Amino acid sequence: MVVPLDGTLYLPDSPSPVSHPAELHAAEWQPLEREQPWGIRWQTVWLKQTLEVPAELREQPLSLHLRWRTDANQWAADTVETQVWLNDRLWCGLDAEHRLAALPPLPEPMTLFLQAHVAQTQPFGGIELVVIDQPAEQLAHTLRVTLDLIAELDADDMARSRLLHRLNTAINMLDLRDAPASLGGSRGTQDKQGQHAPQFYASIRAANAYLDAELYADLQGGTRPQIVVTGHAHIDVAWLWPLWRTRQKAAHTFSTVLRLMEQYPEYHFTASTPQLYAFVQQDFPELYAEIKQRVAEGRWEPIGGMWLEADCNLPSGESLVRQFVFGMRFFAQEFGIRDRVLWLPDVFGYSAALPQILRGCGLDTFMTTKISWSQFNRMPHDTFRWRGIDGSEILTHFVTTPDPNNRFYTYNGHMTPNEVKGAWQEYRQQAINDELLYLMGWGDGGGGPTVEQLETARRLADVPSFPQVRHGSANAYFERLHQRVDADPRLPTWVGELYLEYHRGTYTSQARTKYANRRAEQLYHDAEFLDAWAAASANSESSREQLNAGWQLILLNQFHDILPGSSIPQVYRDAEAQYDDILRLGRDVQRAKLGRLGGYDTPLAIVNTLGWARTDPVVVEEQVVGAAWQVALADKVRHSQLIDDAEPGRRRWLVAGHTVPSYGLVDPSQAQLDSPTATLTITPTLLENQFFRIELDGNAEISSLVDKRAQREVIAPGQRGNQLVAFEDRPLNYDAWDIDLFYEEKAYPVQNVKRVEVVETGPIRGGLRIVRTYLNSTITQRVLIYSDLPRIDFETEIDWHEHQTLLKAAFPVDINAALATYEIQFGAVERPTHRNTSWDVARFESCAQRWIDLSEGGYGLTLLNDGKYGHDVHDNVMRLTLLKSAVWPDPEADQGHHSFTYALLPHLGDWRVGEVVRRAAELNTPLIASGNAGHIASDKPLALHGQAFVHCDAAHVVVDTVKTAEDGDGVIVRLYEAHNQRGPVRLTFGLPIVSAGACNLLEEPIGELTVDGQSLVLHVRPFEIKTLHVRFAS
Repeated sequence: MVVPLDGTLYLPDSPSPVSHPAELHAAEWQPLEREQPWGIRWQTVWLKQTLEVPAELREQPLSLHLRWRTDANQWAADTVETQVWLNDRLWCGLDAEHRLAALPPLPEPMTLFLQAHVAQTQPFGGIELVVIDQPAEQLAHTLRVTLDLIAELDADDMARSRLLHRLNTAINMLDLRDAPASLGGSRGTQDKQGQHAPQFYASIRAANAYLDAELYADLQGGTRPQIVVTGHAHIDVAWLWPLWRTRQKAAHTFSTVLRLMEQYPEYHFTASTPQLYAFVQQDFPELYAEIKQRVAEGRWEPIGGMWLEADCNLPSGESLVRQFVFGMRFFAQEFGIRDRVLWLPDVFGYSAALPQILRGCGLDTFMTTKISWSQFNRMPHDTFRWRGIDGSEILTHFVTTPDPNNRFYTYNGHMTPNEVKGAWQEYRQQAINDELLYLMGWGDGGGGPTVEQLETARRLADVPSFPQVRHGSANAYFERLHQRVDADPRLPTWVGELYLEYHRGTYTSQARTKYANRRAEQLYHDAEFLDAWAAASANSESSREQLNAGWQLILLNQFHDILPGSSIPQVYRDAEAQYDDILRLGRDVQRAKLGRLGGYDTPLAIVNTLGWARTDPVVVEEQVVGAAWQVALADKVRHSQLIDDAEPGRRRWLVAGHTVPSYGLVDPSQAQLDSPTATLTITPTLLENQFFRIELDGNAEISSLVDKRAQREVIAPGQRGNQLVAFEDRPLNYDAWDIDLFYEEKAYPVQNVKRVEVVETGPIRGGLRIVRTYLNSTITQRVLIYSDLPRIDFETEIDWHEHQTLLKAAFPVDINAALATYEIQFGAVERPTHRNTSWDVARFESCAQRWIDLSEGGYGLTLLNDGKYGHDVHDNVMRLTLLKSAVWPDPEADQGHHSFTYALLPHLGDWRVGEVVRRAAELNTPLIASGNAGHIASDKPLALHGQAFVHCDAAHVVVDTVKTAEDGDGVIVRLYEAHNQRGPVRLTFGLPIVSAGACNLLEEPIGELTVDGQSLVLHVRPFEIKTLHVRFAS
C-alpha cells in the first residue's frame, strides 16, 4: 500500500553542505508539487514534510519512499541521495540502492526533513508512506534467492531438482484470483493489510510455512566452504565528489547501517578510515554516540590501521608512519581497540616497505582486492606471506568475490549466490584454507548493505551443496586464518612490492598536488626537527599540536583518489587551499623555532635539517633576511652570487663555502668560508666545471656529457640527453589513472627552441636558460652546474596547455645494466630494464620517490627529482614523466603553470658509493637561511653555532626524522638503514642524555638502550627502520 504525502516544502539553498534542521528555522520554504523541477547539481537542498500517520496505519510497519526514476543506480546522472531527519534526529539515508526507509512507530505528528543531493535537476516525484506486507516480502526474497541459487547448482545435483520442485509447489499454493493488480498500485488506505484480498494473503502465509518446513528438508549439507560475511561500505573520501559531499555520505551511510542493525540482529558491519569517523564526530555527535554503542556491543568493527585508505606509492615513509600513528591512536582513544589489520581494498599498488611498517605498528595482516585488477598477469596467490625489503613478513589475504561485470575481485559484494560461489571458485589456496571473507554492501560512494542483501545472507546460511554463509567479524576471521595457515609449509611467499599492473598514470596526474605534497612533507620534516631542538635546547614549548593539525591535512590529501590525481576539479581546488594552510602552519612553526634557536640574532644563520654535514650552496632570500647581510659579511661576499631570476623585484643569492653540521647550524660571520675551487665555463653550447664537460646540439639537447673524474662519456653513442618528448596519451579506460603501453608508438620530440642564453657564470654556479615551445605550451629550463657540486640541475618552468599528452624527459646513457634501482620509502628496490617476460613488460612505468639509478661495475648515473614519481627505464634509456594532462574526471587537469627541478648525478661506483640517498635528500631539503638584517656581525657567535643536534657515524644509515614525542616527553629519532647493509651505528647528540629507549613506530616502548656519554650504540639490519625515544637534561 502506498500513501502519498501532500504539502511538501522545498528549500533550494541550504545554509551549508553539512547542516541540521535546527539551522533552518528562519529559512524561506516554498511549496513543491509533484512534477515541479527540484535539485541543483553540487548543491544541497532540503525538503520539509509534516508527517502524520493515519490512525488505521499506526500499528502497521511503515516505510518512507522518495519517488524518482526507478531504474537509476548510484552512478546515474540523475541519482538522488538524501539524509532523513525525524524532527531533529538524523534517522537514516535514502538512495538508489536504499529506496525505502523503515520508520519507527509514529503515534504523534512530527516534522520530516530530507537533506538531499540531487545530481541533476529533475521532476519531483513526491514523498510516500509505504505499507509492506511482511509475509509477502519474505516469500519474494525466498523465491528470488532460491531461483538464483538453483542457477548455480550443477544440472545433475539432486538438490537442484528438489529445490525446483519445492519452489514450484509453493508457487502453485498461491491463490491469485483476488490478488491486487499491482502490489504497489493502491492509492488509498485500508484498515488492515490484506483486507481487500484475504485469500491471496492467506495463501502467501501458507506458502511461507511450506517452504520453511520443506525447502531444505532431507538435503545433506556435507563439508562445505565457510563464507564469513561482514557489511561494508567503501567511501572514497574524495573522488567524483568533493569533501563536503563525503561528510554527507559518511552520515548517510552510517545512519543507514544503524537502522538496518535494528532490523537484523545478526548484521555485523566493518568500516575503516578514522577520518570518516572524525567527520561524523564533528558533524553529528548524536549519530557518533550510536556508533560507539554498536562498537561496544561488538557489532560495528572499526578496522584498517591508517588514518584513511592512503595511496602507498607516493607518500614518503614518514607519511605512511603518520597514517598509522594518527589512525591507530584515534581508534584506541575513541573505541579502546588495537588494530591488527591493514585494510586497503582499493589502493593502486603496495610498496615493498609496507610489511616492515606494519610490523613496526603492531599489525600482522593485510587485506586488499585491488591487485586483481592487474592488466597482464594474475597474482598466483590469494593468501600468502608478503615479505618486504627488510625481510619482514605479513600475512596477506585477497578478498576473491568476483565482480559480476568485470574480470576482477570486488570489495562491493552484492550477496548473490553467483558471487558467493565465485568467491570460493576463484580462491587459489583452497588446499590450506576453507574459510573466506566476503564484504557485502554498496560502496565507493558509500551506501552499504541493503535489505535484499541481508535477506539473501539469511537464506544462504545453510544451503546444501553450497558454501555456508554466516555473519561475523573481520578481525576474528583473520585470527582464525592465522591459526589455520601460519605454520602450514604450503603457505606461499611473495617477495617485494605488490605492483598493480594498471593505473600507472596515478604516479603523474595532477602534478601540482604531488609537488605540494612533497613540499609539505619536507617542510614538516624541518619544522618538527626545529621544534624538537628548540624544546630540548632552548626550553621552548613544543608546537606539536599545531604541527599535528597540519599533518592531518597532509594525510587527508594522501587519500588514494586525491594525491594520485584521479578526482574532479573541485577536489583539487580544495586541496590547493588546504596545502596553503598546511604550508602556513609549517612555516609559522619553523619561523618561531628558528627565533628560539637564535636564528634571528645574527645577520645570517644557515641551518641543516639533514643527518650529515653539508657544504652545498644555500639560497638567501632578501625578502626573508633583508639586504644588510652583505654589509655585515663584507669580507664574505666573494662567496656569494646573485641569482638570475625572472621574477621582477625578487633578489636571491647563493652563498657557499660553509660546512653546516648534521642537524645543526652555523653563523657564517663566525665561520671560515672556503672559496670556490674551480672556474666555470658557460656558453650557449657548452657548460664545463671541474667535474663535467657538457655539449649541447642545435636543439639544446645534450650531445655529450663527459665525466672528467671517470674520463668517460655518459651519453650513449649517437643519442642525446635531456630529450623532452611528448606522447599521445589516450588510454583505453580511466583517463587520469592509466597509461597504456601503446603510448610509446606516437612520440613527438619537443625541439622547437626559441632561445638559449647564458644566465649565470659563477663563481658558485653557472647555467643557461633554454626556452622551447610545443603546440600551445612553453617550457623554460635553466640548466645549471656548480663549481664544487657534481650535480647537473634542470630547473623547469612549464606553461602547459595540452590535453591527453604525456611529457617525459629522456636520458639514453652508455651504461650496461639489466636492473635499475628505484628509491621507495625507507629503502630501494631493483626492477628490470628489459621486457623478457609479461611481468617485466607490465612494469613499463614504475613509481619512485626521489631518485632512480642505473649503474654498471664502477660507474652509474642517478636521475633525481624534487616532486615527480613516474619513471621508466628500458634498456639504457632513463625517463622521468613530467606531466600527463588527462581530460577525465578533470577536463583541465595539469593545465597552467608548473615549477619543479630534476637533476643528473653521475657518480663513481654504484649508487651506494655515490651517496645517492644523501644527494637526493639535499635536492629536496635545501639548507635554510634565516637572519635579521638589524643585527651586525660580532665576535660573539650564536650559542648553537657549529653544533650538531645529532650525528650518525654510518654513511649507510639515514637519521630521517627528529620530532617531539607524541606524549610531549622527550624526542623521537627515527632512522633507517638505506644500503641493504648491517652493522653497528653510533649516534652522538649535542646534549646530555638522561635516558634512551627503543620504541615501535607508534612510539610505544619496546626496550632500553645503553647510553655512552652523549652517544647511543645500535646495531642495524638491512633496510631496518629504528625508532628511539631520547630524553635530555633540561
